[in-house]
Amino acid sequence: MIGQAGVLKQKLLEKITELPEARLQEVLDFVDFLKSRKPRVEDPILHVSGCLSGRPLSAREIEEELYGKEPA
Repeated sequence: MIGQAGVLKQKLLEKITELPEARLQEVLDFVDFLKSRKPRVEDPILHVSGCLSGRPLSAREIEEELYGKEPA
């Protein structure tokens, strides 16, 4: 069985062979451009940044949240 990537590669080959020779350089240039781009990597801190908005909690408030009572 051909995987999804194999199917896509086969479709690309079929399409490329139909192109006039003058357009092949454009395809090659575009592939080189795609290969040179760095993939987007999201900063993991952005996923929790919304949780950090608001006023900071004091140590006492954190204790109350964790244990449900004021610390001794």
